[in-house]
Amino acid sequence: MFQGLDKQNIRKGAIENRDRFAAAPPGISLTSDNSKWPWGNPPEEVDPDTVLETATAKLDNDPMFKDEMMKLLLAGVSVEHIVETWLIDGFENGRFSLDAGLLAKGPLGVYIAYLADKERIPYRMFEKENPTSGDRLDDVSYFELMRTNNPAMFSKIREGVNLVVRKGMEASDRLSAPDVPVEAPTEQLEPPAQEGFMDRGAPIPDEIMAQIQQPEEEGM
Repeated sequence: MFQGLDKQNIRKGAIENRDRFAAAPPGISLTSDNSKWPWGNPPEEVDPDTVLETATAKLDNDPMFKDEMMKLLLAGVSVEHIVETWLIDGFENGRFSLDAGLLAKGPLGVYIAYLADKERIPYRMFEKENPTSGDRLDDVSYFELMRTNNPAMFSKIREGVNLVVRKGMEASDRLSAPDVPVEAPTEQLEPPAQEGFMDRGAPIPDEIMAQIQQPEEEGM
């Protein structure tokens, strides 16, 4: 006869102690009211053209937002990832319906790529693209972009490179200069004369000077 597990001998919290019938059945979320969530209410916009115009107007009229977008592309974030994030955020916050966002997704990605090409920003169109294959941003184009978009950083790097070049040229000149022999001095350097107490020019006390000038007494 089949006997089940003796739950009295099973540790509390163990997976064997879990009731298989205690989980929610599939589709239970469809039976609850989801109007408390933005996506559970009617969306603000259902026209794909209007959704796309709103998104492109944000890029055209907000320079700070556009600059942040270009930084993400320059950092290696793909256009696909940016558009997917925009789609999920807009749908979850009820700004547009899911189908309208999906229809506007492709044209928005192409528009972002167009802006990147216009600003000469390298980008990846799809997330699975290998950045090490195909055309890559060479050093000349990289510093040209930095000179245009971040002149302060470009100036600092140029000053640092020039300083290293100058130090290298000075070190090369010192190494390539011929060795000049050091000639021995022809004149004999006399050692300094030892000066006594009387030669130092110190003033002689009057008592000592009087004893020197006083004649010696007879019988002394």
